This record gives sequence, structure tokens and C-alpha cells, in this order.
Amino acid sequence: MLVRLHAAALRGVDAVPVTVEVRVDSGIHFLMVGLPDSAVRESQQRIKSAIEHLGFRWPGKGITINLAPAGLRKEGAAYDLPLALGILAASEQIESDALPGVLMMGELALDGTLRAVRGGLALAHAAMAPEICSLILPRASAEEAALLPDVEVLPADHLSGVLDHLSGARRLVPAPCDLAHLLDQQRAASVAALADIRGQDRAIAAMALAAAGGHNVCMVGPPGSGKSMLARAMVGLLPPLTVDEAVEVNRIHSVSDRSTAGGGLVLQRPFRSPHHTISDVALVGGGSDPRPGEISLAHAGVLFLDELPEMPRNVLEVLRQPLESGEMTVSRARSTVVFPAAFQLIAAMNPCPCGMYSNDPAKRKRCSCSRHARQQYIRKVSGPLLDRIDIHLEIQPVRARDLLPESGALGRQHSTERRDRSAAWRDRVQAARTVQFNRNPNGVTNHKLEGQALHDLVQLSGKGNALLTRCMDQFGFSARTHTRILRMARTLADLDGQGAVRTEDLAAAIALRRAGRDTEQWLDQQGNAPPELFSA
Repeated sequence: MLVRLHAAALRGVDAVPVTVEVRVDSGIHFLMVGLPDSAVRESQQRIKSAIEHLGFRWPGKGITINLAPAGLRKEGAAYDLPLALGILAASEQIESDALPGVLMMGELALDGTLRAVRGGLALAHAAMAPEICSLILPRASAEEAALLPDVEVLPADHLSGVLDHLSGARRLVPAPCDLAHLLDQQRAASVAALADIRGQDRAIAAMALAAAGGHNVCMVGPPGSGKSMLARAMVGLLPPLTVDEAVEVNRIHSVSDRSTAGGGLVLQRPFRSPHHTISDVALVGGGSDPRPGEISLAHAGVLFLDELPEMPRNVLEVLRQPLESGEMTVSRARSTVVFPAAFQLIAAMNPCPCGMYSNDPAKRKRCSCSRHARQQYIRKVSGPLLDRIDIHLEIQPVRARDLLPESGALGRQHSTERRDRSAAWRDRVQAARTVQFNRNPNGVTNHKLEGQALHDLVQLSGKGNALLTRCMDQFGFSARTHTRILRMARTLADLDGQGAVRTEDLAAAIALRRAGRDTEQWLDQQGNAPPELFSA
């Protein structure tokens, strides 16, 4: 007897439909074709033990299994469940009438218990096909799959429960998941991480600008000045995940097999901070079975690269494409996979090998590095990569008086004031994002504006055009830098609730694009000092 069942194979962050064909006829053999890997081929022993544990018999005949399409490689133990049911139905031990409309995946233990599989949300997308009415998954994988409201996801704990459901003896209960409600619970997230930062008001304002427009940031400053704290506080400034973003983020983490290891659904914007010894494959994704890398796991969130010059240059250079396109294409001999990678890059680095160099002559004497050593250190990061980073932020050491312990009524007052300022920045960022969503084409943030759409939204005065032209000649900015300055100026105007971009917005964008006292002094000489909030 021949039986056909629905399954799926993971490719990147998507699932490709697979038809499991099982035939039991004369002979004594067990043949499996269709490019199964070793984990799929070893399923025979798991399936045999599971069905015999439930009192069924292993067919003493020839069993032929085909996984179609035959040219697509099948990997992992998730095919155990459809293979077990196919063998039972083909040997006429269970009815096969209910099998065609169900997509099922799951790994079997020797006693028939179902174990979690990766890619539950991608499998749910595959189950949206017209010929499929429901999706059966292990309970540990069903929660994320239930994020799609148009798919009936049935969680099961044991092979016996699946057999009872198919026979009608006891139906499986669909998994409930109200994603909008879960996200609403995260909207009251604390901004305590931002409120704990002291003595870096200028840096906090710059990070708020980055959060409002989706701009990338590179912080340069001595060790212990708060660069890592500022990067981690960025997640608190960003708006909460939307429903669509949450579905996409969880699909990426599910395929990478890290959602269950991290404790379930991802309901806040991701923050990824890989070590500077990371390889290029671990950063961008890939492998023989391509899986998402750190940049895809940071999709819709923050990728923090600390000690930027210490990272291998070949690793850093692979960031160029995703910073521009928001996706990463991994090409291999057998296939090409595209991973989402619309992350916000926050990089941090020391100004020199010893970390103590400063633009302030009074503090420069603490640096023990030669000029050549400083230049060699900075040159580890290529110019084309730095040109793709919007904000170049100089972080100054925190003053000692800002770190003194606060106690009593005055200390509580200062703590309350910092929390209020942090909440105010978050509200301003949210308001600016709302303006961009309603105004910009396709609701994109300002860092994605380009071409005529950008020029329509950034109409500079004659004074602003003259200032921008002079700064291009003075500092040798590229055409890409010109565009990014206009985008930042637009975001600064949005943060202040202004409809038009002012000259002071442009001056602040130039100062943040090229960090250093020489830039601010030059702007002051031109009669366009940046606003006090962004000045040194």
C-alpha cells in the first residue's frame, strides 16, 4: 500500500514543502531515497522502537520511502513523525484518510515522546498552503508556530496523542498565542539601563538620534567611559517590536535553533554582542546547512561590535553589503540563501592601542602610543566601512564628581530626574518614528531615504546649502557621506518636531558625522555652531 504525507525541509529562514511517500510491499528491506542525511537514515531504529512501544508491529515486509523532491537534501530528525505514521498507515495498522490534509514534523524518542524541532515558525508558513488544514508539532515547538493566526497549530507530546487525534478518539487542542497582547506587555519595559548612565548627556542625545532614525554609530573613547553601557541602553530607546517584526525575528531565531535554548519567544528587540574573535561565517551565516549568523540574529535590533579594530579585517568587510541592503546573501555550490539582516550597527573602539589618547591636549600626556602606532591601530578598520557608519561619536571620560554615590533625598531626586529624562528621550524617539512611518515612502525610517524622496523631505535654505558645500570641500566627504548627513539632519528635525530641516540641524549632523573639536571649531568659524546639546 502506498501512502503520502506532508512534511517540509528548512532552507535558510524558509521551509520548502516535502512529500513523504511510504510503500509497504513484498520483500524484506528498508530503503530510503530522496537525499536523506545520516540523521534521517537513522530514523529507522527510533521509529521501530516507538511504534513497538505502543503495541504496534514492525512490518515484516519491504518498506520503501521516498522524500520528494528527490533533488532537495533532507536533514535532521524532524521527519521521524511523518515517517512513523506513514509506515503504520502503509501497513494498514491505522486509517490513512486523515493524513493528506496535515503537515507534521517531530523527532521521536524511543518510547514515542515527541522532541522539539527547529524552525517551527517557518514550518507554519509552509502549512499555509491550500491543501493543508493543520500543522502538528511537538509542544515545545508549537508556541512559536502559533504566532501565525491563519494556521491551526496542534501541539502534541507523544506519538499516541497524534494517533488519537487522527482517529478522532481525542482531538488535539490548538495552541493559543496572542502575539499583540504579549508585545503590549513589553511596551512598559524599563529604561533603567539608560537612567544608570552618568555624565554622558551628549552621548545619550546622540544615541537617541540614532534610535530615532535607525542610524549606525561608531563610538571612540577610552576604556571605562561607558561605551558598552550606551550600546546596551539603545534597546531601551528603540520602539517596541511590531507584530510583523516579531514574527520575522522569531522565525530567524527559530531556524537558528536558539529560541528554545534562550527561553521561548523573542518579544524585545534583539541585542547581539559577538566576541571580537568571531569568524566571518559565524557573523554573516552559512555552513554546509546554511544558518543565520549574528547579523541576522540582530535583525530589527542592535548588533554591538566592541573592540572594532581587534576584529579580523575579513570579518568586518563582509558587513558592507548588509549595511546597505538590509539582507545577507549566502551563496554555496548547492544553493543560494538570503537571510534578513536589517540591523542597527553600534561599534565601539579605543582611540589608540593603550586607549588613553585624547583630543584634549591637557589629557593627551597620559597616552603612551606613538603617532604611527595610533594610525596603524585606526587603519585596521577600512575607510569604506567607516563611510557606511552615520554617527562618529567621541566619548569623553566620565568626571569623578558624576560618579560619586548619591544618598538621601537629594540622591533620590537625581535618580528620579535621570529616569524622567530617559523616559522623555524614549518618548521623543517614538514620536519621531511615528512621524517617519506616516510620512516616508513605505513607512521606512530616515536612514533608508534616498534619491528624490530624500531631497523632497530635506529642502535646505541657501545658507544650509552653502554650509554643506563648504564642509564637503573642507573635509573631503564622499557622496555617500553627503546623503547620510542629510538623513541625520532630517532625523534631528523630527526629534524636535520640526517640519523643515534647519541650518542648525545640518550643523549638528556634520559635527556628529565627523567627531572632533576641529570640526566644531570650523563650524563655529562659519557662524553655524551646532546646538549646545551636541557640542563638546
